Amino acid sequence: MRFTRPRVLAAAVLPLALAAAVSAPSAEAAKRPAPRTTPAPAPAVLVTPNFVAVNGGTAIAKANVPCPAGATAFRFTVSGPDVFTVFGSDFLGTPLPADRIPDSAQFGAQPVFDADSVPVPGETYRLSAQCLDEALNVTTLAGADVKVNNGVWSTLKPVVYALPAKVGQLRIALVAYTGFAGGEQVSGVLRAADGTTTPVTVQPQGTDSAGRGAALLQIPAAVADGSYTLVLTGAQSQATGETAVTVDTTRIWW
Repeated sequence: MRFTRPRVLAAAVLPLALAAAVSAPSAEAAKRPAPRTTPAPAPAVLVTPNFVAVNGGTAIAKANVPCPAGATAFRFTVSGPDVFTVFGSDFLGTPLPADRIPDSAQFGAQPVFDADSVPVPGETYRLSAQCLDEALNVTTLAGADVKVNNGVWSTLKPVVYALPAKVGQLRIALVAYTGFAGGEQVSGVLRAADGTTTPVTVQPQGTDSAGRGAALLQIPAAVADGSYTLVLTGAQSQATGETAVTVDTTRIWW
């Protein structure tokens, strides 16, 4: 049988090509990105509900990450000006559940501030999840800030924006805000450097179900030129958010 030159070359090259295809990754595979890994969550404490009355209001706290190896128990503490108390757990520690995540639910909803605690209005307290080992060594795992305002404590952290942040002769600006309780009304004041406040008009005042909103800000004619802090407050949560605002009526619009 006679072989032509092309057939001879094909017979010689084909085994080499097959071997290369098997042993070497394809170009497509080489370009394929490595699988994405989900980053570990930042340690935090979720408090439910996220606002309630200081007197008589109750809540449940749960960490979002487990206690480290060696820990056998957990507790929640509330600390700040004139307050240190254990919340929803035992002072010497409550045995960790199977998932090793501190959770006060087994005790039911409890007051964050007990009958012996008198939180200071306007102050922020820290609700901490702590892990304990057999020797009662304490490791703080995570925490949440709890702010007290007008008889309500809240873990909400509203954020406020003014557009523009400098207000001219028209005395109007747009404000946007997020982080309030869903569906609550929001009111505002301008706070001067000396601490005095002047109510301002924010219209409309409501938030959506996610606690977000946008409104027209109107500043009264009696407010003098200068630098102020715009403070918005949620009607139910009493949570506050603020941003800097400058009034300069030498300009019509910024």
